[in-house]
Order: sequence, then C-alpha cells, then structure tokens
Amino acid sequence: MPLLKIFHKFPRVCVLAIPLFLTAACSGSVDTDIFSVFGSSKPPLPCPRVEVLPGAETITIFREGEGRDLVDVRFEGIIVPFSGQCQYVDDDTAVVVELILRIGATKGPAAESQTEEFPFFVAIAERSGEILAKEVFYSPLEVEEGRRRATVQEELQQRIPLTGLKTGGDYVIIIGFQLTREQMELQS
Repeated sequence: MPLLKIFHKFPRVCVLAIPLFLTAACSGSVDTDIFSVFGSSKPPLPCPRVEVLPGAETITIFREGEGRDLVDVRFEGIIVPFSGQCQYVDDDTAVVVELILRIGATKGPAAESQTEEFPFFVAIAERSGEILAKEVFYSPLEVEEGRRRATVQEELQQRIPLTGLKTGGDYVIIIGFQLTREQMELQS
C-alpha cells in the first residue's frame, strides 16, 4: 500500500521539478560550446588518410642483365606497417603529418654487397585522386654480415597547406616503392 501512495505523489513531484530544470537550462550563455565541456573549444580536426599504393608495397631488385629468375634477385623489399600523427598549425591553415615508414628487405642470391638503396615515394593527393605533390626518396638499407634480412625506419614530415574550408581529412598521403616500368610489369 505505501508503494501506491508514492506512485500517486510522483506526478506532483514532476510538475514541480519541470520549472526547476527549465530555469537551470536557461542559465548558460548563448555562445556556450558543447566541446568546451571536454576541455577543447572546438572538435578535433581529422588527419589525412595514409595508404600504401596497391602494387607498390613490394619491390624486387634484379642484378644487371637479362635474367629475371629467382637466382637473379639482389634484394626484395616490402613496406611494412607504418605509424604517424598529425597536428594543425598556423591557426589551422596547415596540417603537419609525421610518418614513420618501415622498409623490410631480404637479400637475394645475386646480391654482391650487404647494402641496397630502396627508392620510395610520398605523394599528397586530394580525395578525388588528383596528385598535388610527389617526392621520391632513397632509403639505404644494410643487411648485417651472416644475415639475410634487415629493416630500416624512415621518419618523414609532410606539411599540407589548407585553403578555404578544407581539413586534413580532404587529403590522402600515398606511399609506395618507386618502381621502374619493368618492375611494374613483373609485379602484375
């Protein structure tokens, strides 16, 4: 029976509480920003997407000459998982992306030295696919004597100027090995 008495009084409590909540809701200013509750005055802006160009994630470097068999391989390389971060600078008019790229290599039977330079590129494109900038780099990699495999880490920084309403999310950073025409044909 006491439960029924509480239930009957509940609508009266709600009627009295509604004006209290409405008054509390009006106590903020018009320019109250929901993100300021979490310590930031604006939502975080997105970083550019980073991807490895399909077909350019591996490279096979053959010795000079005609042979293109397994015995003719000097080195094979692969772009292994990468990491990175971005930061907006200059009042959000540019985004700086810091990447850590790792290249793994295996020494082949035709290798005449312990070192090889691996050509790779970094390109900045719009989401539509239009390439805005591209640069080729060369990463020297040395395999220790008595070993067949090694990895090198490259630290890169890309600065993307932002115009209009664009954010880092409107861009894609594409990485891959800079393949020759012959290497591209052998990959497919």
